[in-house]
Amino acid sequence: MKIRRPRNSTLFSILVFLVSFGFWLGQPQPVKNYSYVTIPDVAKTDPPATIAPETTVVDTTVPVDTTLDPSAVTVPTETTVLP
Repeated sequence: MKIRRPRNSTLFSILVFLVSFGFWLGQPQPVKNYSYVTIPDVAKTDPPATIAPETTVVDTTVPVDTTLDPSAVTVPTETTVLP
């Protein structure tokens, strides 16, 4: 099998890609600062604050105007026509 020489435009595109990729790899990376992560000393921490229980009462009743009258609900019948 004989391998043909690629077109000049293809070779130029490959060259541009390789040069761009090289520049991209050479960019300086940001230094991540992990000094803000601290592990608290358990012996020196204050005891956790107690949380008061929730005293709000949730109304679970359904308003009358949103309920449906069962006699007013009709289900349409479906008819199937066989070919």
